[in-house]
Amino acid sequence: MAKTRKPTHELLLPGAKVWQSWTGVEEALCQANGEATAFGKDAPRRVLALPATHFWVLPAWLKGQSEHLRGMALLHLERLGVKTNDDEASVQVRSIAEKEGAHLARILALKDQPVPLTDTTRLPDEVTLHALCYPLVQSSITIFRELGRLVIAITSGAQLIYCTPLSSAHLDDHALAELNNICLQLGFQGVLGRLESLVLWVEDGDLEKIQRATGLTPYRCDMPAPTMPMRGSSLLMPEDLVIERQRQNTRARTRLIALTIGAALAAAIALIASLTSFALQERNMLREKVAEMAPRAGKVMDHKRAWQEAAPAVDPATWPQQMLLHCMEPKSSNEASITHWEWTPKRMSIIGRMPSASLALEYTQELKTSESLAHFTWETPAPVIASDNSATFEMKGGQPDEEE
Repeated sequence: MAKTRKPTHELLLPGAKVWQSWTGVEEALCQANGEATAFGKDAPRRVLALPATHFWVLPAWLKGQSEHLRGMALLHLERLGVKTNDDEASVQVRSIAEKEGAHLARILALKDQPVPLTDTTRLPDEVTLHALCYPLVQSSITIFRELGRLVIAITSGAQLIYCTPLSSAHLDDHALAELNNICLQLGFQGVLGRLESLVLWVEDGDLEKIQRATGLTPYRCDMPAPTMPMRGSSLLMPEDLVIERQRQNTRARTRLIALTIGAALAAAIALIASLTSFALQERNMLREKVAEMAPRAGKVMDHKRAWQEAAPAVDPATWPQQMLLHCMEPKSSNEASITHWEWTPKRMSIIGRMPSASLALEYTQELKTSESLAHFTWETPAPVIASDNSATFEMKGGQPDEEE
C-alpha cells in the first residue's frame, strides 16, 4: 500500500538578521523558503515562533502535587512581579524533573508585546518559543542570534529550562560576564544542574577566552535547520492575535449573514417573478377566452331581447293589462286617478292624482313593496300638492341591465 503523504506546514521564525519562512512535515527538519514577515497561502497549518524577547522562560522548583503545578507557577510569577494573564494562552507550565515531592518546572509566559506580522490576513494556528524549534544539546548552554541579538538557551538534560536575550550585541567580555551572572543566579535557585558544554551557533567570540571565563569547553558549529513543532505542543497565543481572530470571525459571520440575506432576497424576487409571469399567462388566457365568448354573448343578448319583445304575445304574466292590474292592487288605488301610464318589458311610468298627499304617499309606498312589481327599481319624486289639497304623484320604474 502507498504511504499517505503528510501535509507540509509553514513555520515563521526570527533568523539571525531577518524573519524567515520554513516548511516541513510535523516533527521533521524544515526547508528554508527565504525571507518573509507573513504567512503564505497554501499551508494547512501555520506556526509562529517568536523570539526570546517576547517570553519569560523561567525554571523553578515548585512543591506540591502535579495537578496544582499551574497554580503554583502563577503564584511564583506573581512573587517575581511578572504581570501576565492566567489562562493557557498566556502561560504554559511543564514539569522537567521531580524530586522529594517537588517539581522542577519550566514556566513559559508571554509578554505584552505586539506580534511582528506585517500581514494579519492569515493568522498562525500555534505560537511557540523560537528556541524550542531546535534540537538543543543536552545539559549545555547554546548561544545564537535572533534578529541581531544574542540569545542564550540552557538545557537540563534534553529539556530547555531557561532562555533569554543578552544585553550585549557581541560575544565579548560583557556578554560573558552577563552569562556567568545568569548561571550564578540559577545555581543559587538550585535549578541549574551540571553543564557539560557550551555550543556556539555564532561566528564571533574567542573560544579560549570563553573557556577561561565560563569553565566550559565551547564548540562552534552552524545553526541547524529547525524542526516543525508537534501539533498541540503549545497553546500559547498573544492577545493581539486573539483579538484579530475574533475580528476576522465577526467579519466572516457578517459576510455569511449578508450572503444568506442576499440569497433569500434573490429567491424571493425569483418567486415573485415566477408568480407574476404565471398570473400574466392566466390573464392572457382569460382575455382570449373572453374574446372568444364575446360574439356568442352578443348573440345570446339579442335572442333575450327578442324573446322579451315577444313575451307579451305568448306569456300572459307579461301582458300590459296584467301590469296595469298589478298597479291597481294596492287598497289606496281606489282613490287614484291614473292620468298617464306607460309600460315596456324594462320600463314603467305612472302619473296620477290623489285627493290628498297622504294617500299619494301611501299608494306609492304600497306599489314599491308589491311582490308582483318587485323586479322594478322605483323612483318616486315628492307629490305636487294643488290648491284644493289634491296631490299629483309620479313613479318611474326600471329593470337593471343584465350582462353575461
